[in-house]
This record gives sequence, structure tokens and C-alpha cells, in this order.
Amino acid sequence: MNRTALALLLATGLTASPVMAQQQHDHANQAVAQQQDHSGHMMQDSEAMTAHREKMAEMRALMQQARAASDPAERQRLTAEHREKMQEHMAGMMQGGNADMMAACHQRMTMMHDMMEQMAAQQDMAQQD
Repeated sequence: MNRTALALLLATGLTASPVMAQQQHDHANQAVAQQQDHSGHMMQDSEAMTAHREKMAEMRALMQQARAASDPAERQRLTAEHREKMQEHMAGMMQGGNADMMAACHQRMTMMHDMMEQMAAQQDMAQQD
């Protein structure tokens, strides 16, 4: 009986995976469509988003340099600089001027959290069988 239930769960999981992947793909397409204006062209990032992307690129470059550094003192210096830039950027994101971006991030994180709860509930149910 346990083997049959396990086989059924596995088969269900394998058929559900493509459906979930298609749903994620559809969500990504919707997000892109929402960013397009009426003429079908991509709208420009806001100044805040452009600045955010630049700061993220700086932080990624610093982290890459720190990982590549062979001298422990240099690695520590680069890591400290990365931490400082990260803290500065986080403090700036929390200020009122970026309220829209933060609200959108919060909304996406809430949606992801809700989906993770559903996945965990599904796993719990599968383990009970």
C-alpha cells in the first residue's frame, strides 16, 4: 500500500511540476506586459530603480573582487567596503522617496511567502499519507 501511495504521489508531483512551471512562466509574462506602455515598448526604469541597479552592480563587483583576492587583508578590506555600501543602500531604500519600490518589493515577497506556505502544506499532507 505504501509503495502504491508513493508511486501515486510521485506521478502527481511529476505532472504538477510542468503546470507549476507554466504558471510561473505566465506570471513572468504578465509582469513584462505590465511594464509595457500602450505602444508595446518597455517603459524606462524610474530613476530610483536605475540608481538601485547601479549600486547593486557596485556591490556585486566588490564581492567578486573579495572572492578573488588571495591576500586575507585585502579580502577583509573589500568585504568591509561591501558591507558598508550594503548598509548605506539599505538605509537609503528605507527612506520615503523609495516608498513605491519598497511597496512593490513587499507585495512580491508576500506573494512568494504565500506560495511557500502552500507548498509546505502540500508537503505536510504528502508526509501524512
